[in-house]
Amino acid sequence: MNLPMKLTYALLLPVLLLVNSFGRELTIKAQTLETTLELDATFIPEQPIVFKIEPDQWSQFIIAELVKHGASVKKDQLIIAFEAEDYQRHLAETKEDAKVRAITLAKAERQLADLETTTPGLLEGLKLAHDRAKESLEYFNLTGRALQEEEALENLGRSQRSLSYQEEELKQLLKMYKEDGITEETEEIILKRQRASVKSAEFSLKKAELSSKWALEKTIPRQAVDLKRAHAEALLAYETGMVNLPRAVEEATLAFAKTQRSHAKLDQDQRELIDDGSLMDLKAPADGKIYYGKIDDRSWSIEGTSKYLFQAGSVPANTVFMSLIPTASTLTLHGSISQKDLLKLSANTKGTASVEGLEDTTFPVTLTRLDVAPNSSGQYGLGLSIELPKDSSIVTGMKGKVQLITYRKENAISIPLNAITSDSEKSTVKLKMADGKHETREVKTGRSVNGNIEILEGLEVDQVIFVPDQAE
Repeated sequence: MNLPMKLTYALLLPVLLLVNSFGRELTIKAQTLETTLELDATFIPEQPIVFKIEPDQWSQFIIAELVKHGASVKKDQLIIAFEAEDYQRHLAETKEDAKVRAITLAKAERQLADLETTTPGLLEGLKLAHDRAKESLEYFNLTGRALQEEEALENLGRSQRSLSYQEEELKQLLKMYKEDGITEETEEIILKRQRASVKSAEFSLKKAELSSKWALEKTIPRQAVDLKRAHAEALLAYETGMVNLPRAVEEATLAFAKTQRSHAKLDQDQRELIDDGSLMDLKAPADGKIYYGKIDDRSWSIEGTSKYLFQAGSVPANTVFMSLIPTASTLTLHGSISQKDLLKLSANTKGTASVEGLEDTTFPVTLTRLDVAPNSSGQYGLGLSIELPKDSSIVTGMKGKVQLITYRKENAISIPLNAITSDSEKSTVKLKMADGKHETREVKTGRSVNGNIEILEGLEVDQVIFVPDQAE
C-alpha cells in the first residue's frame, strides 16, 4: 500500500514543474501607446439665431405666412407673419381709452387742486364759528344772562308802574270831576279814555308778568343751553375739521397719486402693446437657413413645433419655435459623456469624427468645452471644433461618431497584463538573463490598454520576459 503512494508523489512532481513552465518568451519593443474614448455627437452651428415671441401685452399670434423648414433665406426676408386685424382693433380701442383716461385724470387733478385751495378757508371758517360761539357763551355767562333777567324784571316793573300811573290818574280824574258835581260830556270822554288806558295797562302788566316769567323760567335757561350746545358743536366741528380736512386732502392726494400710477401703468401697457406690433412680422437678420425648433450650443430639438408651426397655427409666447443658421456660421459637434469618461479628458483633447454615409472619411476634432456640472441625467456636456471642407455636405442636426485620444505616448514599453505578478506591495515580471535563466524583476506600471500594461520603470527595449499562457 505504501509503495504505490510514494510512486504517485514521485511521478506528480515533474508534471507540476512542467505545467508551471508553460508560456512564451517576449522580446520588448518600443511602440506607441494610445487610449481612446468613443461617443456620439450632433452637428450644431456655432452661432445660431433663435426666434421666440416675447410680447409684453399681446398674446394672440396666429400664423398668416411661414417659410418652410430647411428653407434658405436672405437678410430682411420675411420668415413669419401673424394675423394683425385683432391686434389693430385692440390697439385702436386702447388709444380711445387713453383719451378718456386723460380727461378723467385732468378732472381728478382739478378736484384735488380745488380741495387744496378751499381746505384752509374751511378750517378758518370752522375756527371763526368756534370763536364766535365761545365768545357768545362767555358773554352770556358773564353779562348777557344777568342783563336779560334784569330786563325781564324791569319790563315787569315798568308794566306795574305804568298800571299804577294809569290807575292813579283815573283816581285823580274821578276825584276832580266828583268835586265839580257835574260830569260834562268831555269829561266822560276823558274818563272813558283813562279807564281804557288802565285796562290796557292791566293787560300789559299781565302780559309782562307772563313774558317775564317765561323769559326767566324758559327763554333765558334755554338760551344758556343753546349757547352751550352751539359752542360744543362748533368746538367739535372745529376739532374734527382740524383732523379730517387735512386727512381729506391727504386722502385725495394719495388717491390722485394712485390714479396717476394706474394711468401711467395703462400708458405703459399701451406703449408695450404698440411695441408688440413689431412682432407681427419677423424678418431674417442675416442670410442663412431656417430650422424649426430650438438650436442652442448643445443640441437641436424641434420640441413639438409641428403642433403649431403651420398656417393658422398659434405660436406660444416665450418659447423658441424657430432658428436661423447664418450662412457664415461654423458647424461644431456636441455630445455628452459619463462621469467616468469625463475624468479621462483634459483641455484641448484631440481626436477624429466620422459620419454615417462618409465611412471612408474622418475629420479632425478638438475638445473646446467640457461641463463641470452634470445635467439631470447625470451626464456631462462637451463641445468639439471640427475641421470640415468648404464644400462639405454635412448640415445641422446630423450625427457623428467621435473618437477622442485620452492618452498617447510614443516609444512606450508595454507588455501583456498576464506577464505581471502583483501583490499589495509591488509588481514583478520574469526577466530572462544572459545565462538563459529567469530572474524576478520589480517594475513600475502605468496605464492598461487592450490587454497590455505600460511599464514606466524596470524594463528596457530588447530585453526578454517570460509570459505565462493564459489560464483557460
